[in-house]
Amino acid sequence: MDEIGSRRGLTRRGLLAAALSGGASSDWPACADEPAKVSQADAQYQNVPKGMFGCAVCTFFVRPRSCKVVSGDISPTGWCKLFDLPD
Repeated sequence: MDEIGSRRGLTRRGLLAAALSGGASSDWPACADEPAKVSQADAQYQNVPKGMFGCAVCTFFVRPRSCKVVSGDISPTGWCKLFDLPD
């Protein structure tokens, strides 16, 4: 993997780790059932797919309009830099 690809992977892993570990700070206590999520801005979320890749096929997408790691209303045809294609 080249240096740029390595940095992208580290950034993606860092954001996922922060989202799944509750790395975001808040005045409200974190609920054990609901991990903290990354903001749409931090995930570079967009309402349109990136080529043939869209949220509907991402492993983190939760139907009908949610995501396991990105907060807010998520379009099935959206995309973000945390996109993860199922194996």
